[in-house]
Amino acid sequence: MKTTRILFSLALIAVLAVVLPSCLLIRTTEHRIRLNENGSGEAMMRLIDIRSDGKTDSALARDYSIMMASVQKEGVVEFEKGGRKVTSKQFSAGGDTLSAEIIYTFPNLDQVEGLKVKKDELFVVVSDGREIVRTNGSVQTWAKNSRRIVWPRDAKRLMYQIREKTLPESASLAPLYLKFGSNPPEGAQ
Repeated sequence: MKTTRILFSLALIAVLAVVLPSCLLIRTTEHRIRLNENGSGEAMMRLIDIRSDGKTDSALARDYSIMMASVQKEGVVEFEKGGRKVTSKQFSAGGDTLSAEIIYTFPNLDQVEGLKVKKDELFVVVSDGREIVRTNGSVQTWAKNSRRIVWPRDAKRLMYQIREKTLPESASLAPLYLKFGSNPPEGAQ
């Protein structure tokens, strides 16, 4: 009876590992934002070292396919709600690192990814699990061990790069990009 329960538990874990979707992870993100006088502008978001926590080749392929579909259609439609407009998107692979660069325009500051707008300042909150690699703003401590990157409200250019302090076990998606480009394998979704 005890052996049967153990075997059943192991089988359940194996099934869940195959059925449960894995997720994409990004080690480093970089943002460069140019602001116009009227509050509109252009932003570049660079995603550096895109990975998957999938444990099997099929899970990695599925994550890769979902990512490519999102960048090509569904994700762009969702991203553009509220007036943002993607003007450029491209992937590149160097060694075992897959990166993506997305450039978009926005009609007002509230549309900039992660940016908080106050009367006298602009800021981004960086959680405790991330580290600030570089920025042209000032870094301040914030609640719950997080930090803020702050710029004056009249700043014209904002730049910051943040990196995850640790990532769970994961695999780079660069080999799949080098193999398939933006055309993921059939049936991977």
